Amino acid sequence: MHAALVEGCPVEPWPYGNATSINPLLVTLGPSRGGSPDLSVPDPALRPLDLPTVGKRHPHTRYDDPRRSWRKIRHLAYAVLGKGGIDEDDALALFGNMNLDTGRSGQASAVRIDPRFARWILATIRDHLRPRFLVCLGLVSKKEAGHLLAEVFDGFEQRHPHGVFTFRADGKAWQFREWDVVCPAGNAIKIIYWPQSPSRPPFADFRNWARACREFADRHQNLIQP
Repeated sequence: MHAALVEGCPVEPWPYGNATSINPLLVTLGPSRGGSPDLSVPDPALRPLDLPTVGKRHPHTRYDDPRRSWRKIRHLAYAVLGKGGIDEDDALALFGNMNLDTGRSGQASAVRIDPRFARWILATIRDHLRPRFLVCLGLVSKKEAGHLLAEVFDGFEQRHPHGVFTFRADGKAWQFREWDVVCPAGNAIKIIYWPQSPSRPPFADFRNWARACREFADRHQNLIQP
């Protein structure tokens, strides 16, 4: 299974910032691995990242960064996957976080996506990880990301989402945009453009983030637990 996953990977043995189990139900996708490493511990980017895990959460999902983005991502994963009284470890065994670029930047606008690497990441998600949800964080303004998603996922057209849901916070109406696509193997994936990245308004306030996660989980819980 690992051999199939890493086939054609542009970064050996496995690209840093892509922490996932081998069979996630939920994958979050960002432009890059973020620009605020935890300076109190050795930089994990300087050593190989563990390959996708089987039957347990990826160890890098325990990472914490000064902007607390990982804390928010874990909260999202547990809000969606932690129903029925299961603990966080079991929920995050069905979770993954992937990135379109190997660089480190806290500004999505500063990320220069390598199309070859990004296509490999997206094809790996589509054909191998096969999540039920692909939540895109910080990609709303990245036109090249939208072009690549449309190239890899048949049925994704950035300007024409299949569903739009409003989230009200800080006096504004933010939008969740969602697409339902079917992959070559027949697996269905719901692609979601989250309104904003975890570290930016309105989600700099954790209360707004938690409420958005709860609304999203309630809206789609039938896809996890029919």
